[in-house]
Amino acid sequence: MKTVIKLLIAAVLLHGAFRVGAAYWALYQYEDALQQIAQFAGNRPAKEVHEQALKKASEMALPISSESIQVRKSDREIFIDAAYVQPVQLFPTYYYPWEFKASVKAWTRAW
Repeated sequence: MKTVIKLLIAAVLLHGAFRVGAAYWALYQYEDALQQIAQFAGNRPAKEVHEQALKKASEMALPISSESIQVRKSDREIFIDAAYVQPVQLFPTYYYPWEFKASVKAWTRAW
């Protein structure tokens, strides 16, 4: 009986770890996409870069609203910040609202 309980606890812990890992993997992929968007932004206006970042979040099914993405441009740099809260299933019936933040910076060339 103790072995069954230990296996059950291990399965629940593995389940939670898998769900958290999957959520962080999605964040990593989104940050990678944001980095590419920033690197190839060129002289495009910040609004267009913002729309690209929002479109990518929608494609990846991430719960990111338009207000939670900030794009800042200077003469030689572009910054993209995005934050979102995603419910992560830690236990079979328990969801925890986990906050994720993506932040990238890229150098741009002035033409």
